[in-house]
Amino acid sequence: MKISSPTAINRILQLFNTPRASVEQEFSPYFYRYFSRFFKDSKKFGGYIELCWYLSQVTRAKNASVLDLGCGFGMMATLFGLFGAKEVMGYDLNTEKIDLFKKLLLYLDPEVGNVKPVHGDSSKIEFPDEYFDVVVTNETLSHVREMEHTIEEIYRILKPGGRLLVRDGNNSLFLWGRVRRRMFWRKIEQGPVDPSAFRSTDVLLPFIEVRQKMILEKFPQMDREKVQLLSQETKGMFGNEIFEAVEKFQKTGRIAARPKFRYRNPMTGEFPEREINPFRLKMMLIKRGFEASFIPYFYSESLSGTEMMIKRFFYLMGRYISILHLFLTPGFAILGEKKRGAKIDNNCH
Repeated sequence: MKISSPTAINRILQLFNTPRASVEQEFSPYFYRYFSRFFKDSKKFGGYIELCWYLSQVTRAKNASVLDLGCGFGMMATLFGLFGAKEVMGYDLNTEKIDLFKKLLLYLDPEVGNVKPVHGDSSKIEFPDEYFDVVVTNETLSHVREMEHTIEEIYRILKPGGRLLVRDGNNSLFLWGRVRRRMFWRKIEQGPVDPSAFRSTDVLLPFIEVRQKMILEKFPQMDREKVQLLSQETKGMFGNEIFEAVEKFQKTGRIAARPKFRYRNPMTGEFPEREINPFRLKMMLIKRGFEASFIPYFYSESLSGTEMMIKRFFYLMGRYISILHLFLTPGFAILGEKKRGAKIDNNCH
């Protein structure tokens, strides 16, 4: 494993050995929660490095132009840069994560000059056609607002022969995962939100309370009982959809058509752990013009011992029983390649 700047890795390890209060002051409590397993045991970061190295090798990211779509706080994008990518753009809709990504790079400065955080929406990626050699979506597609538009955009910005890695732990075919996911959806909607769990949300309020606050700010004279009713009735809506539904209710006494999925982030429209059928996603990629195949879902050694044993078993199933494992494991990974000679249909978006 060749790293362009071991000093940067040492700086990250130094960060994970910093007292919690200092980290939360310099970065944020959300940053600490998200990487809590590394702050509790910085040695586990070595497993995460191993994971990112594997993904970098699979996608042939060295000397390539890489887009980390849904980059979060930018740790994976940073490591791809340190592994020798020509340039890495970390792209995310969440402004807080992008701001903290910038802080991370400042903390490492001047060691990582080929990595850049970019705020943006995956359904309209602000880069020219055929710009990137590699696109990585690590635990991203189960959160994006418009999956089909996102895939169209990925296709557009990839060069012919460019590689797409989709890696996601929300496999709809894994039944126990479906049970746990529904419990999580109900909790994130109704509360209480567990502030110690990074999976919960960057907003430490249940979605129903977020919608209440949004409605009250927009309609400060509204009766509190009506606010509570409408925050319930607008479940699954986000942004202006909520306000338009409230205005329609005031005029007609009815709520507009409700979304099929009722657990979206009211401010951003992001999905909390939406389920994906890996076979359908693979077919979607093929229809769009990718060659696509399942690859093993590599698990990081940063997990706890017992969990790591179980997930290592999942990995081996993915390696040796490549189709059957999709019904037996929570995660899946698809490697796609944009067909050479493929033409971009600008009428698709």
